[in-house]
Amino acid sequence: MTNAIKTSSLNKYYKKGVRGRKVEALSSLDLEVRQGEVFGFIGSNGAGKSTTIRILMGLNRPSSGQAWLFDRPVEEPGARERVGYLSEHPHFYDFLSPMELFGLLGTIRGMEAGIIRQRTGELLDLVSLGEAAKRKIRGFSKGMVQRLGIAAALLGDPDLLILDEPMSGLDPLGRHLVTTLIRDLQNRGKTIFFSTHIIPDIETLCDRVGILVNGTMKYVGSIGQALYPAAGKLELTFRAEPPRAAELAAAQQIHYRWQKEGAFRTEINEGQLPSLTEKIIALGGSVVSVELKKRSLEELYLTINDDQQAGNG
Repeated sequence: MTNAIKTSSLNKYYKKGVRGRKVEALSSLDLEVRQGEVFGFIGSNGAGKSTTIRILMGLNRPSSGQAWLFDRPVEEPGARERVGYLSEHPHFYDFLSPMELFGLLGTIRGMEAGIIRQRTGELLDLVSLGEAAKRKIRGFSKGMVQRLGIAAALLGDPDLLILDEPMSGLDPLGRHLVTTLIRDLQNRGKTIFFSTHIIPDIETLCDRVGILVNGTMKYVGSIGQALYPAAGKLELTFRAEPPRAAELAAAQQIHYRWQKEGAFRTEINEGQLPSLTEKIIALGGSVVSVELKKRSLEELYLTINDDQQAGNG
């Protein structure tokens, strides 16, 4: 299958200060984003996320290495024909209305006037800006501008959406709207590549995630691999009288990761579950839940960053 995005040994250096000190923004970045998936791109400020996106959009040139969109080198202007883009800080001519803006953007894209009008109405309604279609953009809030930018990225019905911090400035209703939109677009076969600082959005929306640290890709994997790394590990939560739970812990050599008001949680191997359940019931307790051992994506992200800092120490 053709990749929607691919980079190979992508490097980017900047010169900084009067002495021209070389600063590395990206280091040997290898990335593949498959068609039809939602890929989340995580990294701290200055990690290289926006630099990567700007190279993909032809706004920056790499110092070395290559990048492709649908197997076409990003140096070719036509490589972005199937791409919709939202920058980290979208700005528009604020004396225009959304209808006028979309008319301008559609004309630049070479779209027919009737199609521009149809798409404008559909997209503004989609991002809950239909009632503001004729208002000047200068009166929009940050969240409204963000939603307008997402709608503008969709104007040409792209196969690939590249979104730099799409949830920035959105209130809970706006975040819900964009979350629903991303799911709907994927169901229509679109590919979505987005960066964010809001890690729970990655867990909720993405098929795979990449973690960038100081310009280097430190982790790429499925959300399942990221959240459930320990095969056969379970988290058991049960209720029991505290003295009985203490007896159980001593007898079974288990440690309670969490306990409160007669509820206890412990980590066990899958094979321990039947006998431990029997013992809990025999002690007059009850099992509340059994779940696969899960870590948060934030835990993984912080661990990778801590390891990087330790390696640089």
